[in-house]
Amino acid sequence: MTVHALRVSVGDKAFFEILKTWVQEQRNATGTTEEFVELSERISGKQLDKLFDAWLYGTKKPTAPKPL
Repeated sequence: MTVHALRVSVGDKAFFEILKTWVQEQRNATGTTEEFVELSERISGKQLDKLFDAWLYGTKKPTAPKPL
């Protein structure tokens, strides 16, 4: 659900660029959650703390994000 929330929040173009870049940068490595969040923010140009706080670290099911 977190990945879907990210896709809805940043749009398809940025989402697929995030995934492509992540795979390229992390080839033969182990990336951290913090690195993924930073990459997502860098590519999307959006502050995504609230999204990841709710979907990764929250204790209640968050409200589904609204499409762009």
